[in-house]
Amino acid sequence: MKTLLALRKEIETALKNASIEEAEIDTRLLISHALNLTAIDYAIDGDRLVKDSDYNKIITLRDQRCSRIPMSQIFGEEEFWSLNFKVTSDTLTPRPDSETLIEAALKEIPERNKELRILDMGTGTGCLLLTLLSELPKATGLGTDISDKALKVAIENAQSLNLASRAEFRISNWWDNLREAEKFDVIISNPPYIGLKEKPGLSPEVKDHEPAEALFSGPDGLDDYQKISQQLNDHLKQGGIFIVEIGYTQAANVKEIFTSAGFNNISLHKDLAARNRCLIIK
Repeated sequence: MKTLLALRKEIETALKNASIEEAEIDTRLLISHALNLTAIDYAIDGDRLVKDSDYNKIITLRDQRCSRIPMSQIFGEEEFWSLNFKVTSDTLTPRPDSETLIEAALKEIPERNKELRILDMGTGTGCLLLTLLSELPKATGLGTDISDKALKVAIENAQSLNLASRAEFRISNWWDNLREAEKFDVIISNPPYIGLKEKPGLSPEVKDHEPAEALFSGPDGLDDYQKISQQLNDHLKQGGIFIVEIGYTQAANVKEIFTSAGFNNISLHKDLAARNRCLIIK
């Protein structure tokens, strides 16, 4: 049997050899997850002996990570806005940058108990819609996605967060499966916005293990903004807001797309790293 300290060194070395930048952090998370260790136990209990069965379990996790499977898919979940969301290879992993959309939306909704109707387009795990519903107790929402597998994950997340009674999910390619009369107070979306020409520069975790249809949008990453802009006015209520995530270099191009579609009240919001992250369109 190995000691915990020896195991830590072994796993960290393997992850570094696999070119994983945060090898030390990922080692701690993998071992702590497998052995159900607290942060303190992991740090000070280096002489602890690791049973062979636990060692084999950790080696399996190590091999998955060395294959560049994202940590969220290895653990099957990711935290977003202090809520836990199920994650699979059929969904994007919720990212802290996308919390900027939630912050921006809530700033535009001073009355949290208002009865609102929310649409989340390209819902994936459902993290944007379900987070807003958790903050807006009288709101109801619809999450749409082109992937039925992603929608199954979103439905599970709604159930686990006790929000299923206020959340509906529907397969749709943007506006295709929405009824003409359906209008919303808030529409939110994290659409595909990576250009295909950028694919070679992405990490293996992203380009090899996350769904391509949720990542890429034509050569420059702008194709889906064009599609969304065409019918946004038909489904956004008078006085409603649309919050959309953008790549940090895309603000001018995306703004021009929606300006050309007739929207002039457009503001830009930055993420915690001070990068352009989303537009609010009224």
